[in-house]
Amino acid sequence: MVIDGSMENDMNINTASIFCTKSQQLDAKLRVDKYYDAEMTVQDCELDKYGVVNNAIYASYIEKAREELLVSLGISTGWVLSTGNAMALSELNLKYFTPLRRGQKFVVKVRLARIKGVRIFAEHLIETLPDRKLVLDATATIVCLNMDYRPTRVFPEMSAKLQRFFSSKDA
Repeated sequence: MVIDGSMENDMNINTASIFCTKSQQLDAKLRVDKYYDAEMTVQDCELDKYGVVNNAIYASYIEKAREELLVSLGISTGWVLSTGNAMALSELNLKYFTPLRRGQKFVVKVRLARIKGVRIFAEHLIETLPDRKLVLDATATIVCLNMDYRPTRVFPEMSAKLQRFFSSKDA
């Protein structure tokens, strides 16, 4: 499921000063060419009145791919909840290039750009299959939250697994 191919003030100043240097060192190890791929197919219920995927649906494709990535690493939503923590999307930027249509197969590619303090920065591409035509380019900022829904440092287990996956040379 992995294909080799082709941010910011922290909410907690103390966290930023403690982890900034470590975060910068970890960023250098992340491969810019390593993505997690999640293949999907357009469903009829996702179409708008013009016969193309409704623009709001693309965010759900991106979320589903991120969830699949985490599950593949042994990090389920249930596990996060069992620790008393949560995760929230704080920012999502989408740039559309071409629409997806009924029944079309596509791939959502997810890449870890950086982990810094309370945030995980991810990049996403959606491409058609089999021709790999670019449909959408997106960036997302995910924030880790404690049981009081306050920002907290990225969960160590999650950070370690993400860093290991996106730093490895394995395809």
